[in-house]
Amino acid sequence: MLRPLCNYFEEEIMIHFAEPEKYLEKERLYFLVRNAEQRIVSDALLKQLPKTPKSYIHHREWKIRAASFRRLIKQLGNKPLKILDLGCGNGWLAHLLYQSGHSVTGMDLNLLELQQAERVFGSNKNLQWLYADIMDDTTPIEKYDLIILGASCQYFKDLYALTERLKTFVNFGGSIYFLDSFFYDTDELPFAKQRTEDYYKNLGIPDMGKYYFHHGIADLKTLGYKKRYPVFGFIKKPQWWVLPC
Repeated sequence: MLRPLCNYFEEEIMIHFAEPEKYLEKERLYFLVRNAEQRIVSDALLKQLPKTPKSYIHHREWKIRAASFRRLIKQLGNKPLKILDLGCGNGWLAHLLYQSGHSVTGMDLNLLELQQAERVFGSNKNLQWLYADIMDDTTPIEKYDLIILGASCQYFKDLYALTERLKTFVNFGGSIYFLDSFFYDTDELPFAKQRTEDYYKNLGIPDMGKYYFHHGIADLKTLGYKKRYPVFGFIKKPQWWVLPC
């Protein structure tokens, strides 16, 4: 049963606005991929992220994420913000933003990871966990100063529809951040899609391909996003694109 809107901030527990049965296949496939990639972390390791031991298989990746977080905090400045971390997963980024003085809602459709986030980091009026589909009209329209999609916009099919929907959640003068994601020139898109299909097939989970989408730089520019990182276009790194609202 969906939690009534009137209880949205009355209880310090995860808020549900989506029916889990609707998203079972996607969550199951996502979990299989994460497990095959050895990306499911223990509660103990989650508490330390983005710091990881050198022996951890994804240590190098988390060093990059740690640097990305430092860059983000520097850009946000000292003013406390109301932030939506969309596609928050296990909540490591939402929690660090909260510790930095911001009021943060972590939203996702991966119930297992959200439950881990709440178990490890707790919840209160300034750190909320929301199980909801932001594209669904039943999602409560709260206003945020900043919406962050950290390596998660690839799970949304339509960049135009996503952007228009996100704008309804942003305060005047706020921003939408696409962080640490790959975007492609038009001629690169077919090859990127094929690489993804091959990757999931090699993992033995080909059906995950229908939930993973590739977005073009031309579309970002048409929508008004500005590239923030990396500065040089020839550097093949995860990118930051920002839309002022």
